Amino acid sequence: MTDAPETCPVHDWATDYDIFDPGYVRDPAPVWDELRERCPIAHTERWGGSWMPTRYEDLQQLVKMVPALSSRSAVVVPPSPELREVLVAEAKKYGSENPPITADPPEHQPFRRLILPFFSPRAVEEQIPYTRELCNSLIDGFAGKGEADAAADYAQQITPRVIAHVLGIDPARADDFVTWVRGILELGQTQPEMRIKYRGIIRDFFQEMVTERRRNPRNDAISTLIEAEVAGEKLDDYKVVGVCFLLLVAGIDTTWSSISASLLHFATHPQDQARLRAEPELLPMAV
Repeated sequence: MTDAPETCPVHDWATDYDIFDPGYVRDPAPVWDELRERCPIAHTERWGGSWMPTRYEDLQQLVKMVPALSSRSAVVVPPSPELREVLVAEAKKYGSENPPITADPPEHQPFRRLILPFFSPRAVEEQIPYTRELCNSLIDGFAGKGEADAAADYAQQITPRVIAHVLGIDPARADDFVTWVRGILELGQTQPEMRIKYRGIIRDFFQEMVTERRRNPRNDAISTLIEAEVAGEKLDDYKVVGVCFLLLVAGIDTTWSSISASLLHFATHPQDQARLRAEPELLPMAV
């Protein structure tokens, strides 16, 4: 018996890359550097097959190639037959128009306009006191220990609590958010049953929140979305839940990854850390 392709070692990253290879997950930069010189757009048949562009210029062109490259099927790993059945059933029940995470222009723009006010300069400014207090409390929690996991004890604790605050949800649910997001983006990519499970949990959770906010509106993002209109019509529950799903999954993962990567960079590049301490005016650019 031979190993399945997904478990075989990578022999050529240009034609057989594996995004779940432990070495690649730990430090993908050397692979990207090699590919930019040798094969800027790599390809693999692993995990359902995909392409990996590695140059900024190519990415700039690719994002404009709609509908040839559509966001409607933009996934890391193609859905399993079981998940595909779930998605098809949803499309039949709610229609083919997808929430913003899987929508193309021009359908994408109205949803984007709905989300942008939550992250406008003014809205971000309003979140600063809460976020600063949260960050200080997290640091206070491990400062006396002499060491901490900067990703798990700090970066991963910030975003779910800020997102909960924006959505008007009890920050105590933050640990649940982390479990759910990791269930989809980590476990779910190679274990379809986990992807289905946590996708259902998140959608059910937000459906309960939307139902409750329709009865008792608040000054939060969910209530704002319920009252919002696209093309003169208010959003139905499916689309409101879809936007909340996007804010949770996409917002949490990208932000905690960026914070973690930044902290790792400064921890492993003492010269940059020393420069930032000596020139604090560079802090906004560093952030």
